[in-house]
Amino acid sequence: MGFIDDVKKCFSADELPIEPVFRAVMFGDSALYLENVRSIVKYTPEEIMISLKKGGLNIVGSNLYVKKYCAGDLVICGKIKTVERI
Repeated sequence: MGFIDDVKKCFSADELPIEPVFRAVMFGDSALYLENVRSIVKYTPEEIMISLKKGGLNIVGSNLYVKKYCAGDLVICGKIKTVERI
């Protein structure tokens, strides 16, 4: 099995290139930058749940707050413990 086949298997894709649903960049455990966010579903200092084009993300931590949310870009700051795809 070749490299492309391995990538397809990991992402359960039948065709490449795969269109990215979102982009995420972590800055240590204190900031998270996200692109292609549709909406904020839940917002507390311990949990932020967001909706994406396909699915969503659940960010859990402490003292979480939204620093920027504009045109699909979202910056979350605070002590980030986990980021889960939902």
